[in-house]
Amino acid sequence: GPENPQLYPTLTLDSTTYLNNRWKISQVNIDTNLKLNGQPVDKRNFDLSPQEVNAYYSPPLNQIVFPAGILQSPFFNGQFDAAQNFGAIGAFIGHEITHGFDNIGRNFDGDGNLNSWWSNATNTAFKEKAQCISDQYDNFVVNSEVTGTKLGNVSGKLSLGESIADNGGLKTSFRAYHEYLKKFPSQYTKEAGDKLFYLSYAQSSCAKYTDAYLKVLLADPHPPNRFRVTGALQNDAEFARVFKCPIDSNLNPSKKCLLWE
Repeated sequence: GPENPQLYPTLTLDSTTYLNNRWKISQVNIDTNLKLNGQPVDKRNFDLSPQEVNAYYSPPLNQIVFPAGILQSPFFNGQFDAAQNFGAIGAFIGHEITHGFDNIGRNFDGDGNLNSWWSNATNTAFKEKAQCISDQYDNFVVNSEVTGTKLGNVSGKLSLGESIADNGGLKTSFRAYHEYLKKFPSQYTKEAGDKLFYLSYAQSSCAKYTDAYLKVLLADPHPPNRFRVTGALQNDAEFARVFKCPIDSNLNPSKKCLLWE
């Protein structure tokens, strides 16, 4: 938190032994966390630094955190049209909220307790719909951006939580954008505003990867951004309507995985 004293006041580090330094720091972190057991939660403590361009959802706290670093272009700008902000930061906010109802977050109740609060029927339906998303992402082939060589496939199982959040966040933000327009009409036509929303969504995730980093992402819950965007858009009927995508084209498959509608 902002008022915490220096975290490592008694720690002595050695500039020649990186591994030992990491071990010492880990020990201090573990001891610090163990001392928090049974203590009141300090909601001023965050897992990210203010300058980090990231965000997260904490199931035990039932809390989403957006550091100052992400509240800037291309994710948010006070001079942007609402369609741009809802397409970018709005989808990120929706993503983090949806984490509360993904394959992990759903196991925690509103007070952050690990608690099976869904009915058996709801659990069964969730697993069936989630499997559709897992199968969809399994089919994404990751190629080198340099040579075009196949490096592997996205793991639908490993990335399931992020994929659920991506899909839910996009649809939630699109609905929120249209609720906003009821009070604050856009300077654009409905069609132009909708297109700008989706363009902003895609552009805010624009990235270029080395082969080495793509191989790292193959073992990470977060797939390469190309597939995060593509996967969510493939399941979004509104996107297909706005851009008039032919049925069974790449971004408008007739089979759509719909979990949180």
